[in-house]
Amino acid sequence: MSPPPSSTGALKPNRPMQVLSLGCAKTGTASMAAAYRTLGYQDVHHGLDAVVDSPSDFTVLSRAADATFPYLKTYTGKPFAREEWDEIFGPCEAVTDLASFFGPALVAAYPEAKVVLVERPVNAWLKSFDVSLVMCFGPLAQFFIKIVEPLIGSPAGPASLKFQSGWLEADDLANARARAPGVYRRHYETLRRIVPRERLLEYRLGDGWAPLCEFLGKEVPDVEFPRVNEAEEFKKLPVKMMWKHWEAAKRIYGRWVVGAAVVGLGVLVARRNGVL
Repeated sequence: MSPPPSSTGALKPNRPMQVLSLGCAKTGTASMAAAYRTLGYQDVHHGLDAVVDSPSDFTVLSRAADATFPYLKTYTGKPFAREEWDEIFGPCEAVTDLASFFGPALVAAYPEAKVVLVERPVNAWLKSFDVSLVMCFGPLAQFFIKIVEPLIGSPAGPASLKFQSGWLEADDLANARARAPGVYRRHYETLRRIVPRERLLEYRLGDGWAPLCEFLGKEVPDVEFPRVNEAEEFKKLPVKMMWKHWEAAKRIYGRWVVGAAVVGLGVLVARRNGVL
């Protein structure tokens, strides 16, 4: 399997996976990604970056969901091989955020990597994660994901809906909200059970560099631990996506008709979801 191309079109070399940061999305994953970059890890993968800069990742994640979640009608029952994961994560020395949805599969695929778990109180996590639920399962979001994005060839929304639906075993917003707390708890219970203790760090945001650097064998940097406002970054995402959809619509269907419709609908969805 050839390594994936970079954003400039050049092939990136595969690197040994070193850190699987598998705390659920909305547990400070953007801050953790910034911390890994500060520590020198190359090509740290985070969903907020991938949605805009690496949309092809979601084509692979869609296939990974089919291989991972029995709840899906498209479930294949065929485990995702390491070379398939390498289509996304081959150049990455650390992965965060979206990787958590596939935590046990990645632990099996990269047995040499250390695992970091960041956990928040479930109610605080659910309050933050609800924005993601609305952006996948809300009625306007579903129309955008199922109708508009396929028209312009965008894989991010459909793939995100698929793996969140498979992870939560839910197809609508009410059931997704109801199931999320139990799935969240089971996520951490499963990883604590399957990851050898010597490979596992349970890290709390606010603990600073020392425990993380000791676990990873890194020197403590002479800078403050990153504090990324993930909620604010997430609010910017619909605007970034709207511009990408606008460019795609111009290329495929013409500048004013479909492009304007895509942007207008995106604004409406974002406002309805409270992110604009």
